[in-house]
Amino acid sequence: MKMKCIPVLFLLFFLFNGCIQDEPLSPYADIEEFSLPEDIAASKASFNQTNISVYVKKGADLTTVVPQIKISEGSTITPSPDIPQDFSQPVRYTVTAQDGSHQREYTVQAISVVIYSYNFENWEALDPKAPYETPVEYDKEGRRTTPWDSSNRGIHIYMKPGTPGEDYPIHKIERGSGKYAAELSTIKGPGDIFGIMNIPIAAGSLFIGELNPLNALKDPLLATQFGQPFYDMPIRMTGKYMYKPGTGDYIDPNGNVLPNVKDSCSIYSIFYRTDETLDRLDGTNVFTHPNIVAMAMLSPNERAGSAGDDLVPFDIGFEYKTNHVVDFEKNEYKLAIVFSSSFYGDRYEGVIGSRLIVDDVEILIDE
Repeated sequence: MKMKCIPVLFLLFFLFNGCIQDEPLSPYADIEEFSLPEDIAASKASFNQTNISVYVKKGADLTTVVPQIKISEGSTITPSPDIPQDFSQPVRYTVTAQDGSHQREYTVQAISVVIYSYNFENWEALDPKAPYETPVEYDKEGRRTTPWDSSNRGIHIYMKPGTPGEDYPIHKIERGSGKYAAELSTIKGPGDIFGIMNIPIAAGSLFIGELNPLNALKDPLLATQFGQPFYDMPIRMTGKYMYKPGTGDYIDPNGNVLPNVKDSCSIYSIFYRTDETLDRLDGTNVFTHPNIVAMAMLSPNERAGSAGDDLVPFDIGFEYKTNHVVDFEKNEYKLAIVFSSSFYGDRYEGVIGSRLIVDDVEILIDE
């Protein structure tokens, strides 16, 4: 009897141990959430690949700050979030995945000086895993900031172009008053994405803010989060541009051709008040939200195209709504700047081949 039980017990032991295996260790090494104390931060953290930017209040002491950081489950981070850091300079954190073989280095920058001019002279590949470049800016103290995001982030995920440069809709071009300007193009989209979304065209979109490509599959208008803190009253937006609409068919979001419809570009800036219900404008409310204080937008005629192949100047005044009184002591405000090679590109419609070049953009303030 005992001799018959031993093989059965052995078999059960073998099956039990063979079926229950250790779960694989996680390869994720991400900072999922980052924030600075409320008495210091003037905005939520903005993630641009491995660059994290946080706007801080004027006069805030940044020399000994303890942040709040959430990382991937099972991963570790150095230096420890419990150790105070001097955020008057960029602070670098290294996250190591649970499996020990994957790491990501994040650079956190606290921004206390608002940038008013953008010359598009400096471009960097902000994501080490993606070859495309994004404009970076430098404040008056020479500190690097990363205010710009673009539709390149979504294009890289959905289409994965092989090389940087003109394979992506936003790239630098040797033109303008300096060495470079920003060029935005409308290209053929990837079409059907997992049976969830159809993207017939992909417009070049460059903006101050942050793109969440995962939202683009649910609602493309929610993917773009516009704006950065702003502490002055803007009165004009100036710059240079050249726009040539594509000569092919105008395509709607379903891939249908709309006859006799021409493409146009977007160049605009929105000044708005934030509150407990609104942190950033998005594509659903960028023109309609009641918190909008003022708007500067290129006229329909200018959006339709510029004469010749040279960059021409634009000078757009901010139109203020009469029902808003700007009060920087009681309220906090943000400013959005948006460029696109197709006016309705955020809805995945436009003309393939439309091309916009912008350079030397400046926000003039009431001093």
